[in-house]
Amino acid sequence: LLREKFREFARETGSVGQERVDRVNLTIEDLIDAGHVEAATMAEWKDGLNESWADLLELIDTRMQLLAASYDLHKYFYDGGELLALIAARRQELPQDLGEDAGTVEAFHRMHSAFERDLQLLETQVQQFRETAARLQTAYAGEKAAGIQEQEQEVARALRELLEACSGRRARLVDTADKHRFFGMARDLLSWMESTVRQIETQEKPR
Repeated sequence: LLREKFREFARETGSVGQERVDRVNLTIEDLIDAGHVEAATMAEWKDGLNESWADLLELIDTRMQLLAASYDLHKYFYDGGELLALIAARRQELPQDLGEDAGTVEAFHRMHSAFERDLQLLETQVQQFRETAARLQTAYAGEKAAGIQEQEQEVARALRELLEACSGRRARLVDTADKHRFFGMARDLLSWMESTVRQIETQEKPR
């Protein structure tokens, strides 16, 4: 809000001020061209006036840059907090259940693949956040620079832990699917052997 107000002030000041400076310059030039007795003094006044106007424009520009930098810094910490909350929420969405049979394991596996695809957007947001951190760290020193780095590391660590948890769940789902596949094969084999035994037992016994 402060930045927007000052931007409007700078725009109005620049427009009105330039118009007034141009008008005074034109008046002085007309008087000098007309051979006014104080032409030399007027020329000095004109130079001084233009220097003062240039100084004022530079002051406005510096103030705008400071406000922009302050806005960027506040936005950086706000975005960092939002990312941490989002990562924590996604971590909560990661289920622990692995499924009781091959069908549910397969369903969980499909859901997990979709979950990992959704995380790609979050990874992009974190990458952009880290790029902003690198840019801001070149503009600040001391305590602020340390705070920027600390926030960047906290966000990066939270994402890394989330991705590690995702990888761990994927590995457990694969292990569980392999286990159910083995049990299924074992049951099929036992069933086949039992069927074979029954066939043998029902055959006529040799005399």
